[in-house]
Amino acid sequence: MEQYIRKNGGKATILDLGCGEALNFARLLSTCPRIRYVGIEPSEESCRKARHNLQGLPTTIIHANAYTAYEQLKEKFDLVVSFSTFEHVYRRLSYLEAAKHCLKEDGYFLINYDAGHFLQGKEWLKNMVGPLLANLGIERYFQAFIREEEFLALVKKAGFEVMEAKSFNTRLKEVYKIIPASKQPAFMEKWLEFEVWLNSLGIGYNDGMAPVFGTRNFILKHKSR
Repeated sequence: MEQYIRKNGGKATILDLGCGEALNFARLLSTCPRIRYVGIEPSEESCRKARHNLQGLPTTIIHANAYTAYEQLKEKFDLVVSFSTFEHVYRRLSYLEAAKHCLKEDGYFLINYDAGHFLQGKEWLKNMVGPLLANLGIERYFQAFIREEEFLALVKKAGFEVMEAKSFNTRLKEVYKIIPASKQPAFMEKWLEFEVWLNSLGIGYNDGMAPVFGTRNFILKHKSR
């Protein structure tokens, strides 16, 4: 994302589906004033916190469901992003189709989803109850493991194609939170450097690797005609 922004002279329009409290973008938006950011979030409380966190920046936070958010938007975006949200999406094809509707023809859809934590024993209750409630129309508690084959089939059906696929070890990222603040920038730089190297090894991903690689990260674009 930062490469794209630099290439375009620090200018971009970004749509964040499931933005939560929008903490992922506070630093970027404060250093790149030519970016215009729109966040979509179904939780009213998270919207309130997002507006507070991004106060004074060129942003719009919309309290809405991602499936139909495009009905409130009168433009398409350079970048559509979805970070650690897709595993909580019940109507996954509709979600991807909504993202496609909002993306410019030459734009990119950056999406990642968490995988490993759904295999932990403490998550068993959420894994059981969430789908049952979603079937009754209550989707906010939904979470389910995303199988690689399922995801790629949905991507194709929605009209996207994969430009890049990577895996990241979120356990290393968690270390960032417990080391001294003065060491955090250096640690983050080394962590990202390690992840880039790890992904350069050509390790083929399968669902059994989810406990090792905590997240899957994709760059998608409109399918070539």
